[in-house]
This record gives sequence, C-alpha cells and structure tokens, in this order.
Amino acid sequence: MPIVENSNVTIAHLGIVVGMIDTLGIVEYIDKEIPKKRHHAVTHGEATKALLINGLGYVERRLFLMPEYFEDIATERLIKEGIKPDQLNQYVFGECLDAIAAYGPTRLFTGIALQMLSKTRTGTHRLHYDTTSINVTGEYDSGFNTRLIQIVHGHSKDHRSDLKQFIISLVTNQHGIPLFMEPLSGNESDKKTLLRTIEEVRKNLVTEETIYHMADSALYSAENVARLGDQCFWITRVPETIKEVQQIVQSNPDWINCRDRRYKYATFTSSYGGIPQRWVLFRSEEQYRKSLLTYEKNLEKDLQRDQTALHKLCVKGFACEADARMTVERWLAKHPRYTLEHLDILEKHQKSSGKRGRPKKDETLERVYHVDVCLTFDPIVISHEKELLGRFLLGSNDPTIDPDEMLEYYKEQSTVERGFRFIKDGRFHVSEVYLENENRIAALAMIMVLCLMVYSITEWQFRNTLATKNATIRDQYKKPTRKPSAKWLYFLFRRVRQIDEIVDNSRVCRILNYSSELGDIVHLLGSPVEKYYSLKN
Repeated sequence: MPIVENSNVTIAHLGIVVGMIDTLGIVEYIDKEIPKKRHHAVTHGEATKALLINGLGYVERRLFLMPEYFEDIATERLIKEGIKPDQLNQYVFGECLDAIAAYGPTRLFTGIALQMLSKTRTGTHRLHYDTTSINVTGEYDSGFNTRLIQIVHGHSKDHRSDLKQFIISLVTNQHGIPLFMEPLSGNESDKKTLLRTIEEVRKNLVTEETIYHMADSALYSAENVARLGDQCFWITRVPETIKEVQQIVQSNPDWINCRDRRYKYATFTSSYGGIPQRWVLFRSEEQYRKSLLTYEKNLEKDLQRDQTALHKLCVKGFACEADARMTVERWLAKHPRYTLEHLDILEKHQKSSGKRGRPKKDETLERVYHVDVCLTFDPIVISHEKELLGRFLLGSNDPTIDPDEMLEYYKEQSTVERGFRFIKDGRFHVSEVYLENENRIAALAMIMVLCLMVYSITEWQFRNTLATKNATIRDQYKKPTRKPSAKWLYFLFRRVRQIDEIVDNSRVCRILNYSSELGDIVHLLGSPVEKYYSLKN
C-alpha cells in the first residue's frame, strides 16, 4: 500500500502535551484575552500551543527553524486542521511574543493559573517561592520606550557571573505546579522580589484555604516580617546573621524527636520585627553526617591557611618580647578554635637599616624578637563545632504551628527548586534563549513556566488517577509503579508516529508503534488525550 508523501510524521508524547493544554483551556483563554488583530491562519493561542509543543518536544530549535521542526510533527492533528509547518514561522511566533509582552506576561500567566485552579483543584494550602537566573549571550535590542526587563549582569545562581542574565520569580503549590511567575531584570534583589510576590499572590488568589507562604532566608528581615504582619502565615529559614539566632543555634537544648526520626527539634519564641513568632531549631542526622565529612576534610586546610596567616603577621619581628606575645595572644583571641602547640620567642640582632650582610665595624645593631609558633586545634572547641553541624532554624508567624508540620511544609520547598531544574534541563531545551529583544525574552519566560505547568499537572493528575483506580504502569526497571514521572510517560511514547496510506483509492490514517500498553495509559489520561491517538481524529 503506497504511503502518502510527507505523511509520515511524529505524534510521540505530544498527544499527551496537547491533551493537557486542551484540558487547561490555554488556547481559548489566550485567544479571548489577546485576539489576533490581523488575518492569519494561526492565532496567538495556537502559536502558544506550538511553542509549548516545541519546548516539551525534547528537540532544540531556534524560532527561525520552527518550520523545519514542525515538518516532522503531525501539526494538523496536534494543533489544528489545515495548519501546515510553513505557517509556523518566526513571524508568527514573533508576533505572538510581542502580543504577550504588550498584554503582560505575568498578567496572562496569572489568568491561566487561576483558570487552571478552577478546573483541576490542585490546592493552594502551601505555596513555595523562589527565584532563578537564566543566562543569556549576545547583544539585546534595548531601543524600546518601555522595557519589561533588562538583560544585565547580576548575582548568578548558576555561578556564571561572566554572562548577562534575567530572573524568573516562581511560585508553586505543594505539588510543584506553578501558580505565579514574573520575569525580572538580571540584577533584581531577592529580598524585595519575594515580599512583592507574596503581596501580588495574596491579591489575586481568593480561597478559603489556610495558606502558608514558604521561602528561603532571603525573605526574612525585620522590615519584611513587620510588613507581612499576622495577616498571612509564612514559614522560612531564619538567617544565622541575627545574633539571637546564633545564640539559639549554639545552645544545648532539650531535643524532642520528630515524627521523621531523622530529625530532632527544640522550640523557642521570638518577637523579631515586632511580630510574635515560633522559632524551631532542628537537627538533621543526615545533614549532620554530610556536614561532618566536609568539616573533617577541611580541617587540615584550615590549619595550614591560618598557620600561614599567623606567620605573615609575625615575620617582621617585634621590638620587645611583650609585643610578640601580645600579638600572638590577640590573634588567638579572634581564632578560638586554636591553641599553641609551642611558642618560641627568639632574640636576634640585625642592622638597623634592615639590610642583609655582615655588619660594619662598630655598627650598632638592633635587637629584634622573632616568633616561632605552631598551632593546633583546641579539642574542646572542635568538639563543640562538630556538635553544631546539621542544625537549622525555621520561623513562622503562626505561633500554634506543629513543629512536625513546619518541617514537612518547609521540606516541600524543593518542589519549586525541581521546577527550576526542569526549566533548565537540557533535554527539554525549555530555557534556550535565542532572542534579541528584551520584551520577547520576558514573554518567552512565561512560555517556559507554562511548559512547567503542563508538565507538572500531567504528572500530578496521572498519579492521582493511578491511586484512585488502584492501577500501576511499569517503570524503567519494569517494575509496577503508581508514581511515574511525566518524563517517563513522554519516553514511553517516543516512537508513536502517524502515516497516511492509499487503500482502495481512499486515504487511510494509521498510528504506528502504538501498543496496548500505551493504549491503557492513554485511557487513564482521559478523553482529552485519547482523541490525539484515535484514528477517528
């Protein structure tokens, strides 16, 4: 049976991607808010759908290569009937990004997120806040009256201070699903950003749920604590730069075992920033062991470094023995972890000029005292330092919160960090930035986070379905699992393709490499996904 020319195209996991896009109503929402002003076959919503397909397609393509990428994609099945690859070009995507930038990337994403919450009920009990930097190269067109962001040097969380960057501020719920995003200039401060983001989220999110807002120690300052007051609950790590915290961390409290036996805790109260708070000091056994290995590994390096520093301090010599001893004692007072293995003060005579060589006859020599000192660690101090390893202090303005809950909630902070790792994952190429326009980059940042939304909701929803139906699928080790990653789902579908054949003078569509196992998964994913793998489409 002859195959129709150019009909052998990829569906792969993209049917799952667009099925979730349809479930969330992303295309319809964007077309309602940002209607296409000029006559084009591809609307802004459909262009966004194509960008999401590209971002979650495992294949890197710059915008001007989009038509080439979509030549191997079942565009009419996945995007819209009549859409051809050559219609998905840099002009369509450029106009789409411009429209998003003009509307406001944060405003648009917030609208989509609120719609998503109404459709999926994923929950907002625990919200996690963080920022990350996205490195970029090249020159950027800054010739706009209004720029959403500035591509500049700033504190790089990827340790690439040599590159310019922009920042993405992100909020996820306890399941890692993004609810808020904002593109920021590359030199934006976390302290100001986190507070502003919490206030913005509270303004837009109307719910009867009790919400806990969680962030790292960058949120915690007297000013921020006072501004947040007691109108919303927060949990954050309290920085050890605060003197009161230092005293607590170095104390010897009566430890209580957590439900998670890897941790112990001790509770304290505080009114830092004028707000009553519960502070809880935790000790992590796992963190203690890891920190201890690093600590002991660095001890010898520390000794050599500080021995050299003290030697440089004493190398020029002293006018009297008392000065020599006082200098060493002052240094030890600032470095209490050391004691003296030995201290020898040697009296020498040298030329007053300081020059070397044999002194002249009758030349007056100057008496100088040199120090020969060898340091060693004070075992009591070192033991105390080791005892303090693995400790961290969490604070909350909910004075009644259970320490076990506080720990559990804060540990979920890794969900937002996993979101950033997803965005930067080279296998997805979500964060590849090849644009030369700062406003388009801000719009593309929204697309990046929208990719994360589609991915994370797919994973959360599928796991819930498996749990509800008491079902499993095989994992990469061919063992049953109820918690597969969306990445694994995508992988399982990697070989699914579509071809058209001529049978009895009629064009017939076939789905290739579509096994009964994949069919079962698609059925569990639901009808919005099923239609993209159905021959009826």
